[in-house]
Parts: sequence; structure tokens; C-alpha cells
Amino acid sequence: MSTPPAARGVDILARADATVSIPEAARVLGVSRDLAYDLARRGELGVRVLKLGCRWRVPTNDLRRAVGLDPAA
Repeated sequence: MSTPPAARGVDILARADATVSIPEAARVLGVSRDLAYDLARRGELGVRVLKLGCRWRVPTNDLRRAVGLDPAA
């Protein structure tokens, strides 16, 4: 039996990584990868997005706050 999408999002946030990729952020936020990239390009993803060279990263603490979790937890 596979892990439900919401649980996968919590697993992503439980890791100690300082940032996550746009596809990982999309899973947490419950949107498609393509929509997440589109929103990030327009500055409308709802969380801070860092463009590091050709990579887009989302700070994990910002993502935790966006979904109502305490970043210190």
C-alpha cells in the first residue's frame, strides 16, 4: 500500500534540509509540479522562492509556516 500524498508532504517537512525543491514544495502544498513552477515564476507560490543559478529552492521553514506548522517543531 502506498503512502497517501498528504503523508508524503509531512515526510518532506520532517527532514532537516534547509530548503526543498519546487516539486517537493508542490507535494506539500497540494498542487501540481507544473503549477508550482508557474506560480514560482510569477512570484505567487505563497512562499519565498530562492533562485540559485538554474535551481529553484523553497526554504523549509517558510513552507512549514505556509501549511500551519511551527518551524521549530
